[in-house]
Amino acid sequence: MRCLSRCVFLLGLTLAARAVGKDSKVVAEMGGFVTLKQRDGGELRAFIAGPADAKAAVLVVHDYFGISDATKESVKHLGALGYRTLAVDLYEGRSATTNEEAVKLMRSLDRKATARILQAGIYYLKQPGRKVATIGFSMGGLESLNANLNDPEAVSATVIIYGFGFDKIDAGRLERLKGPVLVIAGSEDTGATKAAINFLSSMKEIKRPCEMLVYPGADHGYAQPLFNDGKNYNPEAVRTTWVLIDDFLSTHLRP
Repeated sequence: MRCLSRCVFLLGLTLAARAVGKDSKVVAEMGGFVTLKQRDGGELRAFIAGPADAKAAVLVVHDYFGISDATKESVKHLGALGYRTLAVDLYEGRSATTNEEAVKLMRSLDRKATARILQAGIYYLKQPGRKVATIGFSMGGLESLNANLNDPEAVSATVIIYGFGFDKIDAGRLERLKGPVLVIAGSEDTGATKAAINFLSSMKEIKRPCEMLVYPGADHGYAQPLFNDGKNYNPEAVRTTWVLIDDFLSTHLRP
């Protein structure tokens, strides 16, 4: 497999987002919570938007605040582009509004339960002929990659936004990847940037396609108004991030 790894410091982009399988003016479902049945008989709470008959789908994994307004907006944005989009709730109905509350919720996660929830989300979205991507913010970045690695035949691409921990995944496991990975971080977010560089190196070594993009001046949590009391929120970085994501998805989820 040819390696497409590259690192780009963003000084301004005018990429045009392209809807997949639908006219860009289509009005998708507005979005709302649903309860899904898991294979083991359990129930999964999720936030969903986008046409049920979409030709491509996206699994969104929330940050450590849970399904916040920022997560809902991400789902509705992708749904309006024509993707069937589902945000799984790793906290099973709980959420946080402060960093302190969010840390407690993140630390309460059970690895096996999280894996089951991620798999249930993928199982719900995948259909014959439908391509699926995974996207995760911060804590959700690692989990979006795990969702891919747990079912690589079902996932065509993954996006990690200012994530951490994903660079610790063994190269042998990363070889399971079938599609490209896009990693985005802010230049002031030293932890996420370092993780991205390490991950990029690993992907290059095993010849798997990966792109790393760094937005100048942005810090961790720049897309989450709740993080650090909104001090890190950067609307310009958010807009550019979505241009990048939309273009990446339209390229790799095209039927």
